[in-house]
Amino acid sequence: MMRPGLARLLLLCCLLLPAAAQAQAQPQAADEYAAKAAFIYNIAQFSTLPNMNGVVRLCVLGRDPFGSALATLEGKPLGNARLSIVYPHSGPEALMQCHILYISASESDDMTALADSARAAGVLTIADTRGAARKGVMLELVLDDRRIAFEFNGAAARGAGVVLSSKVLRLARAIY
Repeated sequence: MMRPGLARLLLLCCLLLPAAAQAQAQPQAADEYAAKAAFIYNIAQFSTLPNMNGVVRLCVLGRDPFGSALATLEGKPLGNARLSIVYPHSGPEALMQCHILYISASESDDMTALADSARAAGVLTIADTRGAARKGVMLELVLDDRRIAFEFNGAAARGAGVVLSSKVLRLARAIY
């Protein structure tokens, strides 16, 4: 009999592969970011985040590349909590209210400082800017052979008290 956690992980993989393949087959950014939004939600399901109290706030800092894709995640369950989407105006504002912080490419000049501050605040950081994981961002999303893959900065996650399931980490393209 399959354990529930393993079954969810397999479901995650089955759900994301077609979406990621579609995102690559159709080079439209909307499809790519719809797949990335689903990926972020599924990663959040397999994460333990500090300071959760019934709501998990996913923040997008900078220019929003997701369009309406994140709106479909509003209110979705994450364990005993619900997901809320927030668009803070500044890094300090984001760090005060967010559990998960997507750092947009428009903020790439400040990425290292944001990653360091987020680690100190216990916030899971995600970006799709090349080299983000090496700059301290915990999850760097990449398109790899028509699939969404990720690189993981374990030192940054440990410093923030963020824990990802070992089953998810096995899917990482690289771990730092």
